[in-house]
Parts: sequence; structure tokens; C-alpha cells
Amino acid sequence: MPSSLPRAYFVAGTLEPFFHENATRWAAALREAGADVVMTERVGSHGDVFWRQEFPLMVAWAFGR
Repeated sequence: MPSSLPRAYFVAGTLEPFFHENATRWAAALREAGADVVMTERVGSHGDVFWRQEFPLMVAWAFGR
């Protein structure tokens, strides 16, 4: 039977502490429940440069299976 939990991909920048803290908590809770979770920390904040680098990695993870 397939998992009812979503696959989740979190990326948080070290320069966005509020989001980083919350993403880390969500990732931990989902992992504890048995979900397939990626949690990545990068230097930076939510912005074009950050996502230009990260978006292709997330797409490969989401659709590369």
C-alpha cells in the first residue's frame, strides 16, 4: 500500500532563520512519521540566485524517480 504521507523537499537558507527553523521542524516531524524527506541547508536567503541553483535539484528529485 502506498504511503499516505507526501514526499517533501525542504531547502532553507542560513540567512532566513524563521523559515529555516520551521522547515527543520516540519522535516523532522515528517521523517518521524515515515515520509520521504529531503532537508537541505544552504548559505543564503529566499531569492533568485538561491533558487536558480536549487530549483533544478528539486525538479530532478521530484521527477527523476
